[in-house]
Amino acid sequence: ELAGKPAELAPILQYHVVGKRYDAKGLASAGTLESLNTAGGPLKIEGSGDSMTVNGAKILCGNIPTKNATVFVIDKVLTPGTNK
Repeated sequence: ELAGKPAELAPILQYHVVGKRYDAKGLASAGTLESLNTAGGPLKIEGSGDSMTVNGAKILCGNIPTKNATVFVIDKVLTPGTNK
């Protein structure tokens, strides 16, 4: 369990966050993005509309606005350094 290991959990969580706000259209046109964990490698965005993936993880829903971000829910945990 990573919940009790913040030093191991932090880079994984940072790999799920980018430094700029994107809507679905902007995300699709970006193609490749750097996460806050730049050592983890790029995030590869493929597809468009209702059929988009991030490093192979399906975007289940998105364009969820929050105060300082737009949230996209994916179907699996992204692993830094694997582009998967």
